Amino acid sequence: MKSKILFVDDEVNILDSFRVGLRKEYEVDTALGPEEGLVKVHEAGPFGVVVSDLKMPGMDGIDFLIQVKERAPNTVRIMLTGHGDFDKAMDAVNRGHIFRFLQKPCPMDLLKASLEDGLHQYRLIMAEKELLQKTLKGTIELVSEIVALVNPEAFGRSQRILRYIRYMVRQKGLRDGWRYEMATMLSQTGCLTLSEATLRKIQAGEELTSEETQLYEMHPLIGSNLLARIPRMEEVARIVAYQEKGFDGSGVPHDPLLGEDIPLGARMLKLVLDYDVALTRLGNPGKAFLSVEAVAERYDPELLYILEGFLGVEARYQMREVDLDHLRPGMILHEDVLAADGVLMARKGLEVTGALRSRLEAFVKMARVRPSFKVLVPIAPPE
Repeated sequence: MKSKILFVDDEVNILDSFRVGLRKEYEVDTALGPEEGLVKVHEAGPFGVVVSDLKMPGMDGIDFLIQVKERAPNTVRIMLTGHGDFDKAMDAVNRGHIFRFLQKPCPMDLLKASLEDGLHQYRLIMAEKELLQKTLKGTIELVSEIVALVNPEAFGRSQRILRYIRYMVRQKGLRDGWRYEMATMLSQTGCLTLSEATLRKIQAGEELTSEETQLYEMHPLIGSNLLARIPRMEEVARIVAYQEKGFDGSGVPHDPLLGEDIPLGARMLKLVLDYDVALTRLGNPGKAFLSVEAVAERYDPELLYILEGFLGVEARYQMREVDLDHLRPGMILHEDVLAADGVLMARKGLEVTGALRSRLEAFVKMARVRPSFKVLVPIAPPE
């Protein structure tokens, strides 16, 4: 497979010469100007090398390649400059981290040699990245397996909350979702110091001894310190360290950090971990959410709203099937009420009122509808 190279210039004839002269050796793409170039980087990449002219209208080559670096940091960047642009070329190297700059007009053999060097550099970058990713993935899997073997209760807890975290990442449109998933998978690493019996007490909402409380409050820092020793895991380690920190500044660690200064991943973990405990204790998603909402100051309000959206009607209502005698105002029809011949008598989503109940009672007496109804019943907040 040919390596992909993007040429960006504001002159069509120059782009055509690159395309014709290099198409046998490389997969060449071109963009007429920096704006089109950024679109190509986003939609047609990844490119091994991007070659840009320096002087272009609207946005010069330096600013363009700086943006390329932000959007595609692994791509190698080469600058084409005219005579007398030495100072600007140096600025490009310093600000845009340019791999190489060439003077126009550039002989084809020199351009090909530079492209080969750039592609070699790109392959080295990608090989190192792949090696690091595989090493990191293997390390994470090993740590997770150790947690699963030593403390299945802690491992199960991290797996249960993972789906909530993934939903939050999608809703917020976070590009580095892997970081939050990894923090979730490893959030309970510090719980290796706790017994399964202690974790079960926490999940059941039972009172801990002073020693158990102290050990539990230490687990985020213990886990964070272990993860911080793994290369490129510093941000994940910080998320793990603050997973028990409330949005209002409560919880551990006991420092002045609060609100949006707390890492976003830690704010996510705090909410879903507390919800998981409430769900285990109360056994009902709606009641569990309401118990968390009762102390809303501890949680990021936007994340609380997202979690409610994930839970849907379960967050506020409980589905039941009731007969006519137990059909009460305030309930919501959870399915269409249809007559025996298929005629719609009451649409799903209607709130039961006195008038609607009277109508349904009449239909039941006429034997037009079944005497039982699927409804959503508002959940009372926990006392």
